[in-house]
Amino acid sequence: MAAASHPSRPPVPGCTPLFDAEAMRQADRAASEDHGIPSVVLMERAGLAAAREIEAAWPDARSADILVGPGNNGGDGMVVARHLAEAGWRVRVAAPGGRAPATPDAALMTRIAATLGIDVAPFDPAAPHDAAAVAVDALLGTGATGAPHGPLGAAVEWLAAHPGPVVALDVPSGVEADTGRVAGAAVRADLTVTFHGDMTGLHVAPGLGRSGRVVVVDIGIPRLVAPPPAAWLAPRAVIAAIPAKGAASDKYASGSVLVVAGSPGLTGAAALAASSALRAGAGLVVAAVPAGVQPLVAAHLLEVMCAPVPDEDGHLAPSSVDAVLGEARRASAVAIGPGLGRAAATTAAVEALIDVLAPPVVIDADGLWHLGDAPERVAGRRGPTVLTPHAGEAARLLGRPRADVEADRLACARELAARAGAVVVLKGAGTITAAPDGTAVVTDGGTAALATAGTGDVLTGAVAAALAKGMDPLPAAVAAVAAHARAGELADRGDGTIASDVRDALPRAIAGEHG
Repeated sequence: MAAASHPSRPPVPGCTPLFDAEAMRQADRAASEDHGIPSVVLMERAGLAAAREIEAAWPDARSADILVGPGNNGGDGMVVARHLAEAGWRVRVAAPGGRAPATPDAALMTRIAATLGIDVAPFDPAAPHDAAAVAVDALLGTGATGAPHGPLGAAVEWLAAHPGPVVALDVPSGVEADTGRVAGAAVRADLTVTFHGDMTGLHVAPGLGRSGRVVVVDIGIPRLVAPPPAAWLAPRAVIAAIPAKGAASDKYASGSVLVVAGSPGLTGAAALAASSALRAGAGLVVAAVPAGVQPLVAAHLLEVMCAPVPDEDGHLAPSSVDAVLGEARRASAVAIGPGLGRAAATTAAVEALIDVLAPPVVIDADGLWHLGDAPERVAGRRGPTVLTPHAGEAARLLGRPRADVEADRLACARELAARAGAVVVLKGAGTITAAPDGTAVVTDGGTAALATAGTGDVLTGAVAAALAKGMDPLPAAVAAVAAHARAGELADRGDGTIASDVRDALPRAIAGEHG
């Protein structure tokens, strides 16, 4: 598996850094050892900032149940308890197994709190929940891995069942800070307050679903102490990297896309991908589809030219290749896969096209299926390649169970990118875009409205359009993923949202960031 290259500059303008636990420990250590800032001062600032975030988020709340672990995360919790108590809140503090915070700084904060009448009681897993209280998770912090067990596990389960607001300090207990992996019980926070730098695991599923709103607070670590990012977070602003059409542009200058797609029963995917490339700003789109289904695809497309190519029973086949290459002569990017079907003849055609196509290519859906478990098949391509699998497709490409991919999406995206020598867009909550050198970008935003058939075809068209405009493959994929996520937000009609709603919102999503 490729190691991350830790670029110090964002791979796409607007991306912000995400760090791992070791980088945060190094930053804390450097602030104290190299710059003389006492670590206890950093803990005090962290707890104070977290208390202020809690007060701002729930201004009408007046009570808090704070569960503290034995380490520095528990010390942060003791500082939170003290400042909330000073603000007039009723505060209860409990420690699993009766183990109060015991590291030097945390023990000091526990003693200070005791002088103000804030004691640490043993945690009772049978204690009733107070729905009006804000529950604060100060149990495990960033260094924990694996499933919580014993008294700590029982405390995590109690917090996970809390019916009122839940706040996590640094990272929800049970979520691995580096990967987002959830191995057992995990806290489901409404707010996560993390200190100095954002954490990768807070934005990668399944940790993403446990983190709630993430707030990064300054605790006084100097800017000079800048650990290398483990990954990057792409906000909506990265959409602006997609070049806008100029007043003097013609259709070819705006990017021309060839979409190779379609088979019997799967004509909608071809139409969605082709029309989405136009909606995402391509100047010209041609759909090369098997002749047997061309009339059905063409019936859905007014602005897209629909070229019939020789086929076998409506499927792409080796006899199709020369005609597809003819259509590709003027294309600045090619999309392969939506609705191609899984005929054996199509596998041979896809392999032949991969070998000879020179423009950038995005491969999705059935195009990925035809790669089997050999992503290396695209590593020798003449031009750049972008693969856009969901977790199941990534699992097949990697030759492992889907559950393995879901458990560690970041590592699997990086491994697939390295093996394929391609940019990989691992779709899902917190979509990850990874490059062969290990650079990884997690996309912020999106909506459950994207969980409907056809939205992957829309994304394929958007990525192809960005590639056709001359963008490098990683920025093109990141910007297209962000535009797709934003279009999903704009198109969201709840559970009745369909893929064409998302496609039609792409121009607004992109124009909104171009200003």
